[in-house]
Amino acid sequence: MSPEENTFRSGLRLELPYLVDALGKDHGFLHDARQFEFLGEIVADNHRHGAPPLCSFLVAGCDRGLDAYSLCITLLEEAKEHAGLGFSILATDFLPTNLNQAKRGVYGWSSVRDLPETLLKRYFLRSRGTDANLVRVKPGVRSRVNFRCQDIFEPFALREPMDVIVCRQVLHHFHPGLALVLAGRLRRYLAPGGILALGAPMRKLPGFRQLDHALYQAV
Repeated sequence: MSPEENTFRSGLRLELPYLVDALGKDHGFLHDARQFEFLGEIVADNHRHGAPPLCSFLVAGCDRGLDAYSLCITLLEEAKEHAGLGFSILATDFLPTNLNQAKRGVYGWSSVRDLPETLLKRYFLRSRGTDANLVRVKPGVRSRVNFRCQDIFEPFALREPMDVIVCRQVLHHFHPGLALVLAGRLRRYLAPGGILALGAPMRKLPGFRQLDHALYQAV
């Protein structure tokens, strides 16, 4: 095992309580909607103006899948307005229990209560049985997201660099030094000019320029 790998494994052990705490907090779909809207606008602008498309997305540390489906809904909304806009989403988490729930796409009503009625009807099914307080992501959304068990501290086996990496559930819960190192690792998986979306702003992020709140572009 290399010294770098030892560093990450040791860091994970030290920060695991913070990670578990983070994994226990769901904020609902499209939490921090401004960030998703900004991402959608960038994707649409590139498509509209013939710029290199942003079509490959990685949601690293996806927890129970809310960010992955929120991203998918954002992109599906843009695709309704822009013919030919395509995308693929890979979402990863290191806990199988999280991935199982994400694949099922079943959540409590509190996760969607702040969504506009149009999005709620378009992308979710409301339970009519004894579990009336549950909703399920519609099949057309679930089928657009691929889930994979993956430790964020381990190398990602990707066929090609990603245009966008969303990592909103993890880094800001770590010690700043460890968060910076992990952000640098994620940058390796970004295509030139790719975008990194975090859960909270970082003051200094080498190799990136800040686009908006907690949104960065690789330089």
